[in-house]
Amino acid sequence: SYTAHDLTPFARDLGYGGPPFRWEEDDRRHRIARLDALFFLFYGLTREDAAYILDTFPIVREHDEHNFGKYLTKELVLGYMNALAAEDTKTVLAV
Repeated sequence: SYTAHDLTPFARDLGYGGPPFRWEEDDRRHRIARLDALFFLFYGLTREDAAYILDTFPIVREHDEHNFGKYLTKELVLGYMNALAAEDTKTVLAV
C-alpha cells in the first residue's frame, strides 16, 4: 500500500495522484483479517478449518492476548468469514 512518500513514483505510475495514505493500525488489522477470511473462503475452507489453521500461529496468539486480552486476529478472521459468507462486504466488526 502507498503509505510512504518514497513510493510516489509507483503510485503515479498506477494513476493515483493523491498523497500517501495514513498508516492506521486498526484499519490495517481489519483489512488483513478480511483478506485472510476471503482466502479461506476462496480455498473452500470452513470456519473450523480456519480456526485450526489460526491456532497454529502461537506467536500471533500470544501477541494478541498480550495486547488485546484475547486472540483478536482469530476473532476478526472468523467474524469476517461469517460476514462474507452472508454476502456482507461492508460491515466493520467491533473490536
